[in-house]
Amino acid sequence: MSDIFLKDEEIHEIFKSHLTIESKVMSIETLFANTRRQKNTVYDPYYQRNYVWDTDKASYFIESILLGTEIPPLVFFNTGKQIEVIDGRQRFETIKRFIENQFHLTNNGLNVLKYLKKKSFDDLPSDIKDIFWDTKLRIIEYGVVNEPRLDDRKEDLIKKEIFRRYNSGITPLKSVEVEKAKYIRDDTVSYFKNQLKQNKYQYSWILELFFLERDMELMEKSLTLEKVMDKIRTFLVLHNIPIGYFSTSKGRKDLIGRFFENLSNSIDDIEIFYNNFLNKIEFLKDLKDQFMLTNSPSNRLVFECLFWALSILENEKIDLNLINNPDFKKKLVNIVANNIDKYKTDNSHFYKEFNERYTFTASIFEQEFGISFDLYLNNKGRFKSEKLLSEVNTDPNKLHEFESLRLNKPDASTTTIEDICRQMLRQRFLVRPSYQRGEAINKVKSSALIESILLGIKLPPLFVYKRNDGISEVVDGQQRLLSILGFIGEEFTDEGGKRVKSEKYKFTLSKLPILNELNGKKFDDLPDSLKDKIFDFNLSVVNIDEKINPNFDPIDLFIRLNNKPYPIRENTFEMWNSYIDKEIISAIKENTQKHSGWFYSRKNNNRMENEELYTSLAYLEYKSKVTKEEVSAYLDIYKIAEKVNARIKDKNDITKILNLSSINDNVKSDFIKSIKNVESFIRKVKTVLIDKDTDNLNDFLGEELNSVFPKGGMNARRTLQNFYTLWYLLNNINSEMIRTHRTEIKTEITNIFELMKNVSNGNGLSYFLSKVQAFWDNFSIESRKITLTDDEKKELIKKQNNICPLCSGYLFSGDEIEVDHIKPLAVGGRDSFLNLQATHKECNRRKKTKY
Repeated sequence: MSDIFLKDEEIHEIFKSHLTIESKVMSIETLFANTRRQKNTVYDPYYQRNYVWDTDKASYFIESILLGTEIPPLVFFNTGKQIEVIDGRQRFETIKRFIENQFHLTNNGLNVLKYLKKKSFDDLPSDIKDIFWDTKLRIIEYGVVNEPRLDDRKEDLIKKEIFRRYNSGITPLKSVEVEKAKYIRDDTVSYFKNQLKQNKYQYSWILELFFLERDMELMEKSLTLEKVMDKIRTFLVLHNIPIGYFSTSKGRKDLIGRFFENLSNSIDDIEIFYNNFLNKIEFLKDLKDQFMLTNSPSNRLVFECLFWALSILENEKIDLNLINNPDFKKKLVNIVANNIDKYKTDNSHFYKEFNERYTFTASIFEQEFGISFDLYLNNKGRFKSEKLLSEVNTDPNKLHEFESLRLNKPDASTTTIEDICRQMLRQRFLVRPSYQRGEAINKVKSSALIESILLGIKLPPLFVYKRNDGISEVVDGQQRLLSILGFIGEEFTDEGGKRVKSEKYKFTLSKLPILNELNGKKFDDLPDSLKDKIFDFNLSVVNIDEKINPNFDPIDLFIRLNNKPYPIRENTFEMWNSYIDKEIISAIKENTQKHSGWFYSRKNNNRMENEELYTSLAYLEYKSKVTKEEVSAYLDIYKIAEKVNARIKDKNDITKILNLSSINDNVKSDFIKSIKNVESFIRKVKTVLIDKDTDNLNDFLGEELNSVFPKGGMNARRTLQNFYTLWYLLNNINSEMIRTHRTEIKTEITNIFELMKNVSNGNGLSYFLSKVQAFWDNFSIESRKITLTDDEKKELIKKQNNICPLCSGYLFSGDEIEVDHIKPLAVGGRDSFLNLQATHKECNRRKKTKY
């Protein structure tokens, strides 16, 4: 994020000289059992996003606490009157909810302490409760000293800036990066990876069958191989899980992981196992060639389902040589090609579409080989009764067994950046152990990190695992460390023992919001005083020694620390909410809530997606009526396959305008007007939808809006493109026209949305746009061109028998008269002589646009 609004010199001085930062370690009991402290703690200030963790994520976090796993520090801001949670709201509220018995621990959320499933806090044994209460949490507390009483605006800006640094300076791990760490020691995964690295043809077959073209282009990237292995793990075990159960399971990845662990542990000969896998891949590759030769349609979902069917045949002891003949392949290609709609990629993860394609695939092989696939599709009862998933059987009444699972670690120590550099020169650090992801190359975020160091802002601790061989692995904090090393120009030791440089080696500082005088400078350009400040900066380090933690798994800690399923993404309302002008944010929130009964993109609005929709519509209004750009400059109407879609061209542009609105009063005023224009747009939509009396307006409007949007089956949900298109259609049609022709407009809009689903029968995008233009023309307002001379006005009055058609009173040429349209132009009247009437001026002004 750039161009942040902290430009006030007084605010700069506060950050440079008057910000206090205190590190503390406090027990859960001190934080949550102290009534006075709880009363003074605000864990949900307005700039924070909503509480978004589900019970599985919450359970996983509570398990981490019980196991003694380190968790990221809570960041507070002490105003003197109250303490606000600036970073860590999800963690803080989860602990609070658990203590208050607001949820039970779930089986899916617990990885180790399975025996605690379905237990609330009050259900825990007293000894475990004591351990929970005594668990220490790290706290970073900010405050301001040596400064006159801050006004609300300045205090608000300071808190938001701190929040932004802790939430936008993190590049969350992708799910495949977490999976890489999870399976780093799995022999089956290692064997498959080595085979694919050595045989590029086999690797390319898998990419060609199951992935997109862009993945083929990124074949050499390590992340692509991790995506392939993630898919392969699913392929290898999916036939063991009934499709009906899997398609409705919330924890699909966890389910696959547990089955794969069982499979991997049971493989006797990995070479034979891999060759059996490869035989199925080769069959599918030959089949894909057949599809291409006959110009028959296919896609990745076809081959996923066919791999599943082949695995079942193998499981049922059917000789796969029976299917490897030209006649069967030709027959299979014809059946699939004629039913390609069963494998549509739209909504492919929804359970109805998921079940449909696997059931259809099963029917092909059932008919050909005379076997039943029912056990693999529907037999939930048998599946649930089988003890396939491993659990830890620790006796909850034996505290020593529980304690043996807890991590034994000392309190955090501090070490300077210079000391770490010196240790690395002695090759005592391994910055990037094998389970770590690659380096995230984002120089703007790295610049912000260096700025935080120069401002003295505390960084989250590094977690270092000291092995028995004396090497220290950086379990968490790799990206921070690489940014620091890269800026200074120091090398580090990679996983192969080689001295290498960061991808950001000697990078240039950019887009610093506070120390902007340093933008464009490298480390060597800094004065010695700032260089010393960096070298002397204290990093907090948590050292975990293998000698006193023989059962410690650094990969488990890495996964727990990086398990961020709901990170705050750039260019979303969750992020805008944290730092944009309070008046704008408040207006958007209030208006979104006002219409939430029917005008929404998601009913479950935990991620503030409805506020994001509203903000996006305000952006469209801003571009349309303030900057007055052509719609094509900011809204993209495009065709993909046989469908027409709409999207905002550059969501980062929304962020830029919102940033400007926080520092420029004119932009702020214009954006607030745009928010008011969104209200006008919503009133237009409401007018189009209401075509009869109703007792429950919100329910009625919601159902009518669903009926206008494209139909996509029972699992269809509203999309942002629906609302963008609706705005696109109604933006240039005035409210009077809509009130007068609401029924016709509603019908035409519904037809246009239906057309968006399939433009194959027309001429593609141009055909769709012509229909939109016809819609606009049908409800456009003619401009006023006809003017009458005095003699023509007298003749018109004479034709009306000297009667005003509005009040039925006498009308004479000497009166104050106006000539206007009988049917107003605003509601579709024509600008013609036949549509003109002479009226008293006062009568006409009272009439306005009524007809």
